[in-house]
Amino acid sequence: MTSLSHQLKRLALPQTDASLLICHDVASLLFDPKDAATMDRSTFYALGCTGLEELLGLDPVFADFQQTLFSPSSQTLERSVQSKEVNRQLDDSISLFLSRLCPYFLLKPAHKCMEWLIHRFHIHLYNVDSLLSCVFPYHDTKVFVRVLQLLRIKDSAHRWNWLQCLQKPGVPLSRAALVVHCTTDLGFMDFICSMVPTSIQAFSAHPGGCSQLRVVFSFYASTIVSALDAVEKVSESIISKLLPYVHKGLKSPLADYKAASYMIVCQLAVSVVLEAGLVDALAFQVVKSVVKEPVLDKEGLGCLMVLLQNQKDGAAGTSVWRQTCVLVFEGNLEKIKICLCFFFRYCSALDDVLAGHVTDVDNDEQKRLFHEFLSLSMSSGKYKVKDDTWWNPEKLDANTCCYLNLLCRLFAVIMGGAGEGPASGGFRDLMKVLVQVHLPEPLMLFRFLCLLWGYGGNHGDQLDVKVGAVLQTQALYMGRALLASQNAATLRLLADAHSPVVPSLLVCLCSPVREVRRAGLGVLQSLSAADASPYQPITERLLRNSEEITADPSYLNTTQQKKLQTSMQQLLEVVRSPNCPSYTAGSLLRAMSHVNGPDVLSALLPVLDRLQDQAGPDVPALLADEARLVQLLLGKFTQESAPLLATDRKCLELFVCALKSSAPSHPSIPSSQIIALEQISKSFFSSVGDESVQQKLLAVMFDLLVDNRSPQVANGVSSAFKGISVDAQLVANELSPPDKPAVGGTVQQSRRSRMTSVAEPEGGAVSWGRVCLILELLQHKKKLKRVQTLVPVLFSLLSRCLESGPADQTSVEYTKQLLLSCLLNVCTKLGPDGPAPDPGVLDEDKFSVELVVQCIRMSEVPQTHHQALLLLGSVAAIFPDKVLLNIMPIFTFMGANIMRLDDAYSFRVIDKTVQMVIPALIQLSDGQTSPHMVAMATRIMHVFADALPHVPEHRRLPILTQLVTTLGPAHFLWALMLLLFKLHATAAHAGDKDAALQKDLDFWICVCGQFEVNEQLTSVVRILGFLLRLPDDKDDGETQQAPLSHKGEDLIFNVDAHSSKELRHFKFICVSFMAQLLRSNSFIEKRTVFGGPCPSERTLCFRLLEEILRYIHSVARCVEENADKPTAKFWRVLLNKAYEVLDQMNALLPTDTFITVMKGLMGNELPSVRRKAMELLNNKLQHRTRWEEPQVAVFLALIDDLLSVVGKPRSQLTRDGVAEHAVNRQTALYSLKLLCRGFGSAHQEAFAPVLVRAVEIVTATEEDKNVTGSGLLCIAEVVSTLKARAIPQLPRLMPAVLSALRDRKELLTNEIYLLSAVTALQRITETLPHFISPYLTIRLNMNTSHNTPECVT
Repeated sequence: MTSLSHQLKRLALPQTDASLLICHDVASLLFDPKDAATMDRSTFYALGCTGLEELLGLDPVFADFQQTLFSPSSQTLERSVQSKEVNRQLDDSISLFLSRLCPYFLLKPAHKCMEWLIHRFHIHLYNVDSLLSCVFPYHDTKVFVRVLQLLRIKDSAHRWNWLQCLQKPGVPLSRAALVVHCTTDLGFMDFICSMVPTSIQAFSAHPGGCSQLRVVFSFYASTIVSALDAVEKVSESIISKLLPYVHKGLKSPLADYKAASYMIVCQLAVSVVLEAGLVDALAFQVVKSVVKEPVLDKEGLGCLMVLLQNQKDGAAGTSVWRQTCVLVFEGNLEKIKICLCFFFRYCSALDDVLAGHVTDVDNDEQKRLFHEFLSLSMSSGKYKVKDDTWWNPEKLDANTCCYLNLLCRLFAVIMGGAGEGPASGGFRDLMKVLVQVHLPEPLMLFRFLCLLWGYGGNHGDQLDVKVGAVLQTQALYMGRALLASQNAATLRLLADAHSPVVPSLLVCLCSPVREVRRAGLGVLQSLSAADASPYQPITERLLRNSEEITADPSYLNTTQQKKLQTSMQQLLEVVRSPNCPSYTAGSLLRAMSHVNGPDVLSALLPVLDRLQDQAGPDVPALLADEARLVQLLLGKFTQESAPLLATDRKCLELFVCALKSSAPSHPSIPSSQIIALEQISKSFFSSVGDESVQQKLLAVMFDLLVDNRSPQVANGVSSAFKGISVDAQLVANELSPPDKPAVGGTVQQSRRSRMTSVAEPEGGAVSWGRVCLILELLQHKKKLKRVQTLVPVLFSLLSRCLESGPADQTSVEYTKQLLLSCLLNVCTKLGPDGPAPDPGVLDEDKFSVELVVQCIRMSEVPQTHHQALLLLGSVAAIFPDKVLLNIMPIFTFMGANIMRLDDAYSFRVIDKTVQMVIPALIQLSDGQTSPHMVAMATRIMHVFADALPHVPEHRRLPILTQLVTTLGPAHFLWALMLLLFKLHATAAHAGDKDAALQKDLDFWICVCGQFEVNEQLTSVVRILGFLLRLPDDKDDGETQQAPLSHKGEDLIFNVDAHSSKELRHFKFICVSFMAQLLRSNSFIEKRTVFGGPCPSERTLCFRLLEEILRYIHSVARCVEENADKPTAKFWRVLLNKAYEVLDQMNALLPTDTFITVMKGLMGNELPSVRRKAMELLNNKLQHRTRWEEPQVAVFLALIDDLLSVVGKPRSQLTRDGVAEHAVNRQTALYSLKLLCRGFGSAHQEAFAPVLVRAVEIVTATEEDKNVTGSGLLCIAEVVSTLKARAIPQLPRLMPAVLSALRDRKELLTNEIYLLSAVTALQRITETLPHFISPYLTIRLNMNTSHNTPECVT
């Protein structure tokens, strides 16, 4: 595509988009495109309005769109025909809505709203940038991919073409790919940066609304920071692209935006060396942001530290330090402590600040603050270290933390220099001084060492010091050396239950660094000399497995056995201690990850209770390690400990409290809600045991789904519910209050209940919002026990839906569909393949088919119709008689409504309904051939046939094919064909009637072509049988209203209800169809089944030919009877069509099958059938001259059958003998003549009996002369073929021939007889001239005596 094409495409208005004019599939986020194409606009609008109402319950900012994008008038607005200005305003409104929708994108209400926007406003075509800005924060989810698949980005020049590779495989966009593209496409980086101000602007009109934008801030910060970290070189272009947005963030009053900017500044500082002027400007802006807005003080100064540490010295000017010093004199002690930590890193700056401001202190308050600042800087915090068992930095004040910071740094410097080198001795002396001055007592010294041993796992870093693996190992080596010099009493104190030494060493044994683990084992070895320690069992076990622990950091988990239970309980006591640092407690719990059970959980409940109290809504958030500790504590709610929920009320309360704790305890840790939901697994829920507790957990989960706004919580509840195996009765209790009786199963019972009860307030019922959410969860729920218990409450809710007024129909339709879908799932599980339900729980009265039928009648939404029909189909498999009472209304509704819809989903609904209902009908009717079944099936087919003209043409064939396939083509294909014939015969056709008939014939043949040849032949046979049972004709005066009949044949074509013309037209269509079917390509392609070894196939051929011959006989009789009537022409045409059927059948038969069938037909009781069979044989013999030897043998086998037809002369018949019809005997003799002509020369012995029988016929004096003539012709052919083998018959033959020639009267009146005799005499003379001398005299005398003109002639 050229650049000009791209420009024109960008300038084009939506109304010029031709893709909107032709649309076979409809873009949809929630539905299959083909299914979406079947849904009308009102369905999408109702879905969108439902989603908007649910969003309004979460956030009122969406109220602005009720009268715009979701107004009733929006249903008629088609943007493709609007002006550019109208579309611009619409784009602004859509962009604003998508910006506000972004925080809620993972929620189902958001998907419903977006479905409406896609369907109505085509936002996937015209608002691609706004749509992607809404979904990009969720790029690693499946929903993002679903949105991406809606876009048309195949054009290589399209801005988003780089995402096309994800559309077909349907995989989410990985974080790595996102970051890489951000580094290579600065336009995309600008797109991500601009999302933040756009989102802020979208929520600016609603105070407090920006708290929802954390997902945007997080996406912005994480993506840009990762991109800066991943790019090989941060170019000036990247810096210039980011700086405007960074400055905006630093100036913003929003804490999250400011924090994101701090992170980007830090990453820039680490990734690239900036110009001094830029560093000074950034540093000044950071300090100014801290001074101006009293939020994120520590984070801002930390950002400043990172910036200055990673840039050149002196890059920051004096203005930065002066602004920093302003914080000291604002009267905020917390800021003083923060500044102190900052100035510890920049001592020269501290001097400048003190020198610059010492003369500015002019009041008592500033003097106090300045004194506090100096006191802290001189490490007076040394005297504020608490004399507790644990030195817990989490509970120390800032002064003490600063002191410990200096102490740790000094210890690290001295240990680093005391190892080797010329100055190592001096450093060792300094260590002695340090210990003597600051850590003079052994217990205090080991508390300090324990602090260093475990501080590496402290994510809060209250001391602002880094304790790496090297310093940790050095502290362990020092501890081992000190233990060697301690007395027994000190060792006992250090190994005591209240000492932090052993728990801290156990934390070291879980370190990922091998040397740390080895050093920890060394300290533990030295401590093992202490006696009477509660940790002695576990210490001994660990020392015995020192090699394994050194090699594997997770080995500590395998040492937890019952014999160590006392030591484990002591460790749990340590975790319970309020003085134990949370990071140490967390490390101990990770080490005991496999220690679970009711006793363990019971021991840890006080810790969880304490931390939950600390994390309340009115108190500050937990520390990072405290939040991680809560995560580990909730992880103890396992399958093994689950029974405690039923026995300990406090345990259940704490777990429910965790489920309800929506506020995140720490920004980097999932909320307790999410963690607790993850613990509700199948095994956990089953192990609870007590149904009341399970009911409580389900109720809380459903409450979260209704009340919570977080998409993560919604996904958590959905995942948890999907995974557990739950009794359906518990779910039923949540759908309907247990104290409220369920509504009766039938409509009448429901109405009676409403009439007899006092008007109850709706407050006693479960809200529709809660019901819908539970029903949505049930849609994909598989692990559901006793699903039948849901049936009463689901029908009760369905009854409530049907009671709703017209104003509620828009939202109620979706609820109906959910209820019907849940009932369908229940029926599917209770079907033939599912478990058998308890007889006492589920019975027919629980299934109210009337309610389902009422749903169909009252609703105008196709989706509701579809769900109801699918449900009825499934119910039919369980309770067939329940559905069959309403079977005809069901199919009548299908014929009048659904069959007329041109969509794949409607077609599948019809298909499914037919597949489910009809087998139930067959089962209930004791087979396919019972009269009740035939009548019911005929009525159903009548519905389909009547609706066929209104069905889209491309749907007609598959619908009828499925119908006949389900009913059984061998039993009902013929009936359907006859119904279609009747429909055409009785309908009024405008225009060319022949063309209309041919079009219908082609369609009917296509229908038959979907089935096997045997089934088609069976149908033709049954059609012929039906025609034979119809009267030949009727008087027009007899037409009358047909009485109600239950006979299948009367339902197909009731003669009393149709005129004689319609009857004749019907017959003509039937015969025309059979003729065209037998010569159709589809039939001929399948004719290879003929002639096979299967006897049933030959039997079908025989029956078909027999029936067509019977029908030809019947029509021929009608031709004779109506020769002088106006209908004579009709009967002649019908006879010709019947002969055409016969000829087509004859042409299709292979020779072997043909002969076999002819052999059978020659034994038929009707003379006309026997004669027609021989005529077909003669036709076959005349039109073919070459035969295979096996075929010849089969032909020769017919000689005996033909001879039996020829029979004996009349003079030889007994009194009881019945003579064959003369014409048939003539035909048989002609067949024998043709057989002899074709095969006699090679098989002379087979035709000797033929000659004998023919001679008998000729020699009989009372024989019919026509038969005698045929006999003479047969003799002529046989004698010329047998030659010498005919000599034995000459004594009888010649006199008979000569005698025939003497009968002057007969010869002159029957020319055929004369020619036959002369031909016989001539062929005998030519064949046996040397053997006729005895008869020569007689012959000459005859010639002389008959030498007359007539004889010569």
